[in-house]
Amino acid sequence: MKIREVIIKALVAFAFYLDSNVKYKKIKGFFRRLMNDDDYTPKKIFDFFMLFLVITSVGILLYDIKHELNPWLEDFDFYIVTMIFAIEYIIRLWVYNDTHKIILEEYEESTFLEREFSLKNVIKKALLKKWEYIKSPFAIIDFLAILPGFRSLRILRIFVIFRLFKVLRYTKSINTFLEVLANKKFELTILLLAVGFVTFIGGAVIYVFEAHTNPKIDTIFDAIYWSLITISTVGYGDITPITEEGKVLTMFLIVVGIGFISFSTSIIASAFTEKLQELKADRVFRTIKHMEDVYLICGYSNEAEILAERFQKDNIDFVIVDMDEDRVEKASHKGYITLKGDITQKTFLQVLDFNKISKIFVLTNNDISNSFIVLSVKAYSKGAEIIALANDERNVSKIKKAGANYVVVPSTVTALLTAEYIGNPITFEVIDAILTEKRNAIIDEIIVIKDSILDGKLIGEIDFDRYKIILFGVLKRSESPLLNETLQIEKGHFYFNPPFDLKLEEGDILVVMGYSVSVNYFKYQIERSSI
Repeated sequence: MKIREVIIKALVAFAFYLDSNVKYKKIKGFFRRLMNDDDYTPKKIFDFFMLFLVITSVGILLYDIKHELNPWLEDFDFYIVTMIFAIEYIIRLWVYNDTHKIILEEYEESTFLEREFSLKNVIKKALLKKWEYIKSPFAIIDFLAILPGFRSLRILRIFVIFRLFKVLRYTKSINTFLEVLANKKFELTILLLAVGFVTFIGGAVIYVFEAHTNPKIDTIFDAIYWSLITISTVGYGDITPITEEGKVLTMFLIVVGIGFISFSTSIIASAFTEKLQELKADRVFRTIKHMEDVYLICGYSNEAEILAERFQKDNIDFVIVDMDEDRVEKASHKGYITLKGDITQKTFLQVLDFNKISKIFVLTNNDISNSFIVLSVKAYSKGAEIIALANDERNVSKIKKAGANYVVVPSTVTALLTAEYIGNPITFEVIDAILTEKRNAIIDEIIVIKDSILDGKLIGEIDFDRYKIILFGVLKRSESPLLNETLQIEKGHFYFNPPFDLKLEEGDILVVMGYSVSVNYFKYQIERSSI
């Protein structure tokens, strides 16, 4: 009994040690990602290396069938390839689950319920968990792929085929193909049953007609073989009917076979079409993960199209989401990153990486849809600004209550610009030139960088004329001491035409107007001075 208690205490202590050991977790986490994480760069290198070993080892084993192998090739296959396969199998078995957590769960449960620690239960759970992996198809392939390395037992060389099956583990494209077929399992099963039924019937009929007249159809197997070859439209010609009834049956089976081929082709084609959308979405999700700051555009309306063109010109990363296939296709043809899906669905929102999304533009042509989208993304946006479109001014308050930070009404903006054009046509031309960037006139935002030529400077000390730009205003992001004590600074407030004694600090934003070359040069000087 004492020995049992010592073993239990040692197991629990070791489990606690592993659970708190950062180095152990880091090592196991690395191998777990190396074996299973397709987005992990070292795994891609590992997969390529394993593919090389698989192909090389299969080549060696096939060459050894009729040729005498060089001793160093035998050593390479056994000591290098087979050992690496065995080590990989052990590592995959190790990282499949955490056995020490089973021990801790049993310890916590027994302590809480004030019952005896069940060592038998722990062993049973641990073995069942490992057996769960051992009996999986890929684990069986991995194990059988080790056996051909023991070339002294020549019967084990038949398992060389399982080394070829290991290719499935390291090639995503083949796995994708198998997934496509698995998704159409029901349709393909029905097709296979239909082919089997027609093949058997065709074989039975030809056997009845020609068993005594055709020397090449001696058994029912010959008849079924002929029927399958005819239905597949392969037509080897080794067995041909000689009776009139047999020839009529042949024509019938050929027509039926063409139908079967067409049906199977349509099944596989539709499956690949469905999978293609999923692969495109996965590629977009992976692309977003590698971006730092992403804008999300919900709905590819006319306004969204103009916005996307501007973002592309300014080299801003953005993703377009729309439910309509035609609009998604239109955006894709322009080279934009697009996703087809319903942004209001929980399953869709969960796969989007909102940690990388800083601004969300809701730009569909339906205010009800915009309200639902704003409500949906607000729960996942994690502080991202939401700018929504309101096609009717009466819906502005509703969309704002849904969670939008800003709401734009195109009809109102259009009316204001029209009024400006009628009353002040010259001013309108200036505004139009700025918005459309005619003659390279732009309005831009410039952030004050720490230790740059702007940091700590007063507005009056900056020679904007030298850079050929005009300052519109300053958005203060922090409290700032002023030379003029009578002016009160409000954090987050925009100061139009700010006073000369306003002091700039890190994080403040300047809104300026000028030629693009002038603004870009000013930005360059600011970044350069901060280094």
